[in-house]
This record gives sequence, structure tokens and C-alpha cells, in this order.
Amino acid sequence: MVRAADTSVLISTYNQPRELELGLASLCRQTVHPGEVLIGDDGSGDETGAVIDRWAARAPFPVHRVWQSDRGYRKARIMNEAARRAQGSHFIFLDGDSFPHRAWVEDHVAAADGRRVLCGRRVKLGPALSSEVDFAQIEAGDFDSAFSSRLLRSRMSGDTKRWSLGVRLPRPIASTLHPRPRKLMGVNFSLPREAFVSVNGYDEAWTIYGHEDRDLELRLLRAGFPQKALLNRAVVFHMHHEERERSDETLRRIAAAEACDAVRCQVGFDSDTPFDAAS
Repeated sequence: MVRAADTSVLISTYNQPRELELGLASLCRQTVHPGEVLIGDDGSGDETGAVIDRWAARAPFPVHRVWQSDRGYRKARIMNEAARRAQGSHFIFLDGDSFPHRAWVEDHVAAADGRRVLCGRRVKLGPALSSEVDFAQIEAGDFDSAFSSRLLRSRMSGDTKRWSLGVRLPRPIASTLHPRPRKLMGVNFSLPREAFVSVNGYDEAWTIYGHEDRDLELRLLRAGFPQKALLNRAVVFHMHHEERERSDETLRRIAAAEACDAVRCQVGFDSDTPFDAAS
């Protein structure tokens, strides 16, 4: 059985201080607190650092910034380093442009069984609502229920998408509605530390945008770690931004990953090269 105190929340971020602040504010309101939060920062500037320092001083759990210099897209490298420094036996991953429902940690912990990869989803807040969200709304609990007037108005206007995923249901009902496994999405998933380490974490050769989470998922499945859907539980709200197109090279890389039988990546969590933030 996993305890909340044994969890490490790992957040990926890059130059999105406003969104990161909303995520940290939401984590401070959790019904159960994680053991720690580690922010894998892929080269953000001073404004992001100031946000992290501010919340580290007030959060009811340790908050650590794991930073590297900005040398292109290196999410895999910084998230592996954050995982190396993490103390928890269960890792919960969150994208820095999203903020969780206040029962997010509780729901991941309740579903954790020491073996399965828990695959959540996100409500896609529309551009209008995303531009309005602020700290006061988080503190007031405006996103504690999908039936709040703010969320309902955004849904009815066609602004927010996938609103139904924001309805948090009792565990038996959610499990009945979503019995089949779902794909892993980097914005909202968790797994035992042992599972992450066994496949050597993220592939640090993945230095092009997109699908590094799919590569991790494929290797976890080959290693024998089953997936469990965590829909209508562990709710996450994703802030709107323009979608980046996947390059032809990205598509070629993921096709190659799907065609091979590798379980461990060559350069990953167990890299013996000392981590240098400036390298």
C-alpha cells in the first residue's frame, strides 16, 4: 500500500511561470499532501525561479527546483534528474501548464498498488477561461467541482473541451465506466519508482518535441507493467496554448520505437555521467 508521504510529484516546466504558480497553488490545497515536489526545469529564466522560491517557502511539503541550461528540448534529461533526486517510492507526473483537482494526489495514492501504471487525463480549458484563471479562483475552490458556474459557462460556450473528464466520481463507478487500459499521457500519470527505474526512465536521446512519453509507455508495457485507467478520478485541468506540430523526425522516431522490442533505453535514469546543470 502506498502512502501519500511516500509519493514524489514531478513537474516538467519551461518558461511558464504563471501556469506553474497555479499548479503549485493547487498542490498546496490537496486533501493529502505528497512527500515532496520536484520541478524539472528545462532552462527557464529568473521569473520561474522566483515562483518556485516563493512557493517553496510556504508549501507544507518540500519543493525542489531541478534546473538545467536552455539548450533545446531536453525534457527527458531533466525529468530523469528530478527522478534521481526524488525520495518517494511512487512517482506522480504533472505537466507545468496544468493544475490538479484538490483530490489529485489522494486519487493517485488510492489507486496505486505497487505494480500498475496509472493513466489519467485532463480537462482542456479553453482560451477564454485559461486567460482568466488566477490564484484567487484556485484558493476559492472554483475548480473543486466540474459543476461550478465558471466551468459550466465555459463548457456551454464551447470554450472548454472534455469537460466530462472533470466530473470526479466514486472509485467503483469510475472503474466500472472505464474498465479498459488507456494510453499514458505525460500530463497526468503515476507509477512505482521501481517501474520507472527498471526501464531506465526517459530516453535522453529524445531531444525533439513530442512523444517521449509514448516511448516510455511502450517500454513499460514490454517490461510487464500493466496500465490502469484513472478517468473521472485524479482530475487535471490543462491550460490552453497553441499546439506545436510534431515534426517528420518525431513521427519517424515514434514509428521506430513502436517497431522495436527495447525495454531499456541506452541513456536514461542510470546514466553514470555526473549531472551538470550547465551542460
